[in-house]
Amino acid sequence: VGHPALKKMGARQGYSLLNGLAFLPFCFFGISGLLVSVIATVSINPILVFIGVVICVDTLSITPKRHYPAFLIGLMPVIADWANGTIANGVASAYSKSNMTFSQAQSSITGFNYQGLVNFSGGALLQCIFLTAIMMYIIDRKFIYACVWSLLAGLFAFFGLINASGVGVLYRKDDYGWKFTTGYTMLAVLFLGFEFCQRRQWIEQPVSEPDDLSSLEWAEWNRQQQQQTNNTNQDEELKTKFQTFF
Repeated sequence: VGHPALKKMGARQGYSLLNGLAFLPFCFFGISGLLVSVIATVSINPILVFIGVVICVDTLSITPKRHYPAFLIGLMPVIADWANGTIANGVASAYSKSNMTFSQAQSSITGFNYQGLVNFSGGALLQCIFLTAIMMYIIDRKFIYACVWSLLAGLFAFFGLINASGVGVLYRKDDYGWKFTTGYTMLAVLFLGFEFCQRRQWIEQPVSEPDDLSSLEWAEWNRQQQQQTNNTNQDEELKTKFQTFF
């Protein structure tokens, strides 16, 4: 919230760096815990929801419509993380009087694949980045970039940074890390195949747009492109009417 206004004033990477440095003492000296204990959680949650909605609105306002599916898919891991935490707390609370741990009570969760929810929520924020990036490059038909992001996701999954409930070298038979690594690697191979087909002119070429612009510069570029398209359409309509008249 407030980023567009700050960017208009010239704020760039240093702004985010200063933000991180400002919050560093809060984390190191336990000030965050003190604030949470003093301020009621129910008074903070509505503010966080509002901030989240505003951030989504700001993001969508400068996002091409073709990238909306990537944006929505990118939200799924954090929703899964919320659902996983809610289920874990609910089940643990329900079985608290029976001295049964949550891991022992998991067998009582039926009707859906709970392990799949755990994997989808593991490393939720990192998953959001990977899934959004891969989906965006698929939409833009930039398959070599999608391949690179898939390989990175596979590397992160192998060490449990995403798609897992714990960090480690996940190579054992019962681990899920190597399984997701295999899946991401297969995706990378598929994208390489698409890249080969694209270079042979068998499929459409990548979407062309500037990649190194800031969000505001990109929005201005996109506005100019739309205006140019509208002007072209108007010229074609006038030309058609002129030809019809004569």
